[in-house]
Amino acid sequence: MMTLEISVTGRELDAEAERDLADRVLATLTGYDTAPDETMGKAREFTHVLVHRPRTWITGGPTTDSAPRYLVRLTVPGSWSGDPEFGKNIVPMITEAIAATEPDPGRLLREPHCVVQIVGLREHCVGLLGHSTTSTELTRLMTQDFRESGLRPTAPEGFTVDPTCGMQVEWATAQFTYTHDGVDYAFCAPSCRKVFVEDHVEA
Repeated sequence: MMTLEISVTGRELDAEAERDLADRVLATLTGYDTAPDETMGKAREFTHVLVHRPRTWITGGPTTDSAPRYLVRLTVPGSWSGDPEFGKNIVPMITEAIAATEPDPGRLLREPHCVVQIVGLREHCVGLLGHSTTSTELTRLMTQDFRESGLRPTAPEGFTVDPTCGMQVEWATAQFTYTHDGVDYAFCAPSCRKVFVEDHVEA
């Protein structure tokens, strides 16, 4: 579950341009071609992108009229934000998606005019369905369609499929693994591993 609040200044964005910006970011964050449609469909449902234009924005450097600025606040479960690899992967993705809407797509990679802040929420600080939820419960909701579909995609050599969400995971770099009934499994994230373990470990 992700919420992105994109504040923009120095650009005149009509409703169509705002929608294009939000659509590009959403598509970038939920467009993995190594994950099944069932998982990505839920990921899109649980991802929210809001575009704001603050009335006042004061900053140094070039004027915002000549160099538009962006501030992106990405709110995710704390277990996601605590993984250094999450930030390393997500910050370039968001920056490049926003840059693609500019006349000079390379500007935001040369100038520090797009700041991405990742905010992690503590457990039980996200509410859905009228009650607080944990990151594991969120993972269950996001992967429910895939897990109930019965699909078991095949993976290319050197890869395996996360049994919780269906994403491809490279064995050589897999950080989250588990062995059950003599079979080794790899997972894309600790929450996917936790769901699998909870579902398969004997009480």
